[in-house]
Amino acid sequence: MVIDKKPHPISSHLPIFPRLIVEHLIDSGFSEAEIFESLSFSSHDLENESFRLNQKQHEKFIRRAIKLTGNRHLALDMKDQAFDATSNAVLILFATSGRIAKALRLITRYNPIYTRTLTSSLEDSDTGPVLIVEPHLDDELVKYFAISSFLLFIDNFFKQALDGAHLVTHADLALPQPEGFYQVRKQFGFTLQFGCDYTHIHLDERLINKPLKKADPQTTRLITEFCEKQLTDLNAEMSVVGAVSKLVFEQISAPPSLDLAASKISLSSRSLRRHLQNSGTTYQSILNDARRTLAIKLLRETAEPVSAIAYEVGFEHPSHFGRAFKKWTGQSPSEFRANQH
Repeated sequence: MVIDKKPHPISSHLPIFPRLIVEHLIDSGFSEAEIFESLSFSSHDLENESFRLNQKQHEKFIRRAIKLTGNRHLALDMKDQAFDATSNAVLILFATSGRIAKALRLITRYNPIYTRTLTSSLEDSDTGPVLIVEPHLDDELVKYFAISSFLLFIDNFFKQALDGAHLVTHADLALPQPEGFYQVRKQFGFTLQFGCDYTHIHLDERLINKPLKKADPQTTRLITEFCEKQLTDLNAEMSVVGAVSKLVFEQISAPPSLDLAASKISLSSRSLRRHLQNSGTTYQSILNDARRTLAIKLLRETAEPVSAIAYEVGFEHPSHFGRAFKKWTGQSPSEFRANQH
């Protein structure tokens, strides 16, 4: 089965970046079997309007794409593909919103709809307007892909309205400079400064209030209503995930069953499963993430025996913990602790 590459109808809220990555990889000659190998979702999931990737799925997927292509700067290869303003309801909203400043406010508001890898906010600074970006990722190379994709999107999306001018003047990135950046730096069209304390995308204040050529108030109103509903639904789903995560962390040494967790947050087991599925996760995934996070913290920051940590994070036998930890990190607990020094 091949992903349909035609634009989806206005009701679509498919995750834009994952779909674009799949299309780019298929165009590059990779098969679906290669693309989705070892991933916990498939092309069928990406065609499901209610499906969304969680953080771990995003990270693993992007690492897979980078491994397949051997390209640390994959976002640059995708920059011309990613900005068809008719390919998604959210992009149509940005393109018809009237002025660049308004489109940027909408981009930051509806950020969770089109990607969960980062959040953004538009602020004024002494040097002009700035997009403040906060990635929700652990892997530095995946962060670089997500941030560079976002800033290329911001710059390229408005080029038609600006007759080819760059809206982005420069960017400060709270990332180490990736290998090979010097050879590709000119493809960005603006300066990137690595090793900064925060990630800020600086915008040209002379251009930010320029009108958009496809302004359409009626279309903007209709799609805004649609996006508000999507945002409300997404926030509701995420509040359930947050409640379950908090419950699991509080009782990690003896975690509740899914049925008991559901009753504690006033949901039926069936409703909880549906909420988690719509958020791109499962109860077991939340439990595994909680165990992994606490285990890593304890191995790094304490001298507790591995056997004690195993029981503390809810495993009945240290051997079960050892197998799970190696699956999570590629190392045994003892090897992981030794490598921290």
